[in-house]
Amino acid sequence: MKILISPLDWGLGHATRLIPIIRKLSDDGNDIIIAGDGMSFALIKKYFDNAQFIPFYSFHFKYSKNGLNIFNYFIIAFQIIWQTIYEHFKLKKIIKLYKIDVIISDNRYGLFNKNVTSYFITHQLNVILPKYLFFANPLINSYLRYYLKKYDQILIPDYQAYNESLAGKLSHTSNYNNLPISYIGPLSRFDKVNISKNEKQYDVAILISAPLSYCNLIVKELSNFASLNTSVSFVMISPYLFRSNHTNLRIINSPDDIQWLSIVSNAKNIISTAGYSTIMDLFLLNKNAILVPVKGQTEQEYLANYLNNKYGFKKADSFNNAIAQVL
Repeated sequence: MKILISPLDWGLGHATRLIPIIRKLSDDGNDIIIAGDGMSFALIKKYFDNAQFIPFYSFHFKYSKNGLNIFNYFIIAFQIIWQTIYEHFKLKKIIKLYKIDVIISDNRYGLFNKNVTSYFITHQLNVILPKYLFFANPLINSYLRYYLKKYDQILIPDYQAYNESLAGKLSHTSNYNNLPISYIGPLSRFDKVNISKNEKQYDVAILISAPLSYCNLIVKELSNFASLNTSVSFVMISPYLFRSNHTNLRIINSPDDIQWLSIVSNAKNIISTAGYSTIMDLFLLNKNAILVPVKGQTEQEYLANYLNNKYGFKKADSFNNAIAQVL
């Protein structure tokens, strides 16, 4: 079969959790076509040189170090509406040109077609907005529910039992009882990767997946800690390229799976942003971690609070506080 797979380029997590799915479908002899853009598109290219890749725009917006304000949310809402319409109409051309048999969309709400079996992957059935936008929660969730009904199957990378869930009320809500939902369990690209012993054991490993402006702030804070704690070894894994002037601070830009797994598996302490895909990786590797939500990202704020003292996770309000806890 010809299978079209498309992640939203809104953080690398939408791409990384698709890797085990693409790997299985490819091993089964299917023809894989990846539609995407940005860093997530580039990441998947590293894994599947036998797949076909076509450009497919995702909406983007810029975070400030202070998070999002109410004006930003209205812009995002408009972008989501425009993106959904754009995706749906462009998809018709792709189906005709490439003769697609199956569609798998990760958080692209417009990638459905009545003539092609369409799957939607998300851990967020319930979108959580800031408290000052409480009035808009029913509206946005109704809008998303309308489009989810267009799909043949909605795949949730989480456990069905709420008491075992990693995403809590994000992935469990009574408003979706009539939708074709399947819980497929947490996903991780590390299910077939062997742990390397080549990496040194760091005292503190920092895992950052966040906008550039936020990462810049964390690098400055981490540099200060490295200066004041010269006997402590730090390593930071980031999607962006940074330089370190400290012998006890190493910053690694997008390591391969073997190096990532070696660093994380051997680290004495792990501090991470609270993105869901990273949480799934750490959970399936049975690693404890302190979760620090990116300011202004309500999903991460909820996940950090929900998982506090659960599955080996703890929450900290800032990286400064998290590092202070482990030193």
